[in-house]
Amino acid sequence: SVSVPPCVPLDPNPDNFEDGTFPLPPWSTGGDGEWALSTEKAFNGTTSLKSPDLDGSQVTSVSNATLQICDDFLGGVLRLQVIASVLPPNDIFIIYVDGESKGQLVNTHEWKNVTLELEPGPHRVDFSYQY
Repeated sequence: SVSVPPCVPLDPNPDNFEDGTFPLPPWSTGGDGEWALSTEKAFNGTTSLKSPDLDGSQVTSVSNATLQICDDFLGGVLRLQVIASVLPPNDIFIIYVDGESKGQLVNTHEWKNVTLELEPGPHRVDFSYQY
């Protein structure tokens, strides 16, 4: 099970990972391997978030990076840039909002813009790498 961090306001907006610290609320990571900061590729600045390497796992493995949005959130659009160089049936990248799949990305080797409409109120956004 993934422990969820305490909810903190999205102010300032956590729009990048340049401060060099992860995970800190409103972010957490869990499952079969930890997500971590990487300077290998970055859309804006020098640092991005990268899923763990689960290649070769003999059992189904899932690792999540989770963004916890507070109950005072007024609603809006969550915009992100993603590279998902995964290939089913071996592995897949899925974005969940409140447990519901909102997008799957595969075989994406360049940055792809993803937008998600979020209603007012609390949300749990899971970025899930599954192998």
